[in-house]
Amino acid sequence: MISIDRPSRTADLGDVRVTNRAAVLRHVRLHAPCSRADLAARTGLNKATVSSLVGELIERGLVRETGLTENRVGRPATMLVLDGSRYVGLGLRIGADELVVVAVDLAGERFLTWRRAFAAATVGPDETVAALAALARRAIGRVTGAGRTVLGLTVGVPGLVDADGAVPAAPALGWRNVPLAAAVRRALRDPAFPVEVDTDANLAVSAELRHGPYAGTADLVHLTGGPTVGAGVVSGGRLLRGGRGFAGGIGHLPV
Repeated sequence: MISIDRPSRTADLGDVRVTNRAAVLRHVRLHAPCSRADLAARTGLNKATVSSLVGELIERGLVRETGLTENRVGRPATMLVLDGSRYVGLGLRIGADELVVVAVDLAGERFLTWRRAFAAATVGPDETVAALAALARRAIGRVTGAGRTVLGLTVGVPGLVDADGAVPAAPALGWRNVPLAAAVRRALRDPAFPVEVDTDANLAVSAELRHGPYAGTADLVHLTGGPTVGAGVVSGGRLLRGGRGFAGGIGHLPV
């Protein structure tokens, strides 16, 4: 029994630590600058655990110390802020007449933005994926050449996107039933980081929820216009996708 239970117990402890580390990082992102004591009080973790987790986050380059607090009663505390400058997320967008790539670090600072004129609506999905992958590889080269690590890549599409990252319909592009996520992964030769696909409306509302004037709002709807009309819907602080991933696809409803 001992030999059977021990791996499970170790895995459980590892999962708990990952969860706690994520909670600490999330609090720093939302409430920085903050101290270790603040983190312990807000997360409910004991001070020793918080100190250990913060040490890991500093070592990984996700959090950094900024100095001492001002106007604080009692012993001064070293304040923490989000760093993450060595890590980058890539966002790509397929439009009817252009491709866009953006690289942003964990603090929300933009590292690069490139646009390329491209008639995706007329050349078809295969050529579009090839051009998109070429743009992504160029951006990855620039990011890694600067000593940064790509954590993930997400493609925004003006159409419907299902749970597998396939595009059942994108009228503005003339696409039907395109397995976009799988095609991009294949074109990039199965990179070490995750590749995701979502609607441009869902990605827009997610950005508004984090960085916009209504950041943190529990219920939010963001409408997108242009070649297609779509909506990103946040309910109870969570992105609403629907049973098949089509929630918010109001431009695809017959009226």
